Amino acid sequence: KAEKRIFKHNDPADLDRILAEYGPDRPKIVAFESVYSMDGDISPMRQIVEVAEKHGAMTYLDEVHAVGLYGTRGGGIAEREGLMDRITLIEGTLGKAFGVVGGYITGSAALIDFVRSYASGFIFTTALPPHVAAGALASIRHLKASQMERMRQRDRVAKVRARLDAIGIPYLPNPSHIVPVMVGDAAKCKWLSD
Repeated sequence: KAEKRIFKHNDPADLDRILAEYGPDRPKIVAFESVYSMDGDISPMRQIVEVAEKHGAMTYLDEVHAVGLYGTRGGGIAEREGLMDRITLIEGTLGKAFGVVGGYITGSAALIDFVRSYASGFIFTTALPPHVAAGALASIRHLKASQMERMRQRDRVAKVRARLDAIGIPYLPNPSHIVPVMVGDAAKCKWLSD
C-alpha cells in the first residue's frame, strides 16, 4: 500500500529530483538492479547509492544477474564496486551462476528478522531441501575462491559476440555478460524461439 514512484532508467539525477520531493521524516527505499537482464546494461550503482544516502533512503539491490559472475568472490556488482556495506538489502539467486534453485536476501540482522517475521510469502514458503542448501553452499564456497569460471564465462561471451559480428547479426553492446539480439518482430521472435 506504499506510494511508488519510478525514476528514469539508470538516471541518478531523476532519482535525486524525485527523492527531493519528500522530507527526511518520510521513509523511502530505492529499488534497482545491478545488471539488467534485457539490455545487459549495468546500473551506475555508486551514484544511485549516494543519492539515496543524501535523502536518507534505504536501498534494495537486485543482484540476481550478477552474483557468482562479478566481484573477486562472486558477490556481484556491489562487491566489484566496493559498495556491499552501503546497500541496505541485497537480493540474489541460487539459480543461474550458483546452479541450484532458490534465492536469498541479505542485510542487517534486524532487517532480516523483520522480513522473516512479516513477509507472508516467506512465512508460507517451504524451506529449501537440505540437499539443495548443501549444493548451494558448495557452489558459493567454490565460486568465492575460483576465478576460472568467471574468466571462462567472459571468454565465452567474447566468442559469441565475435561470431555474431562475423555473421552480421547485430546485438546491443553493453558492459555485462548478456548478449541481447533484438528481433523486433513478435512473429519472427516466436519462429526463432520455436
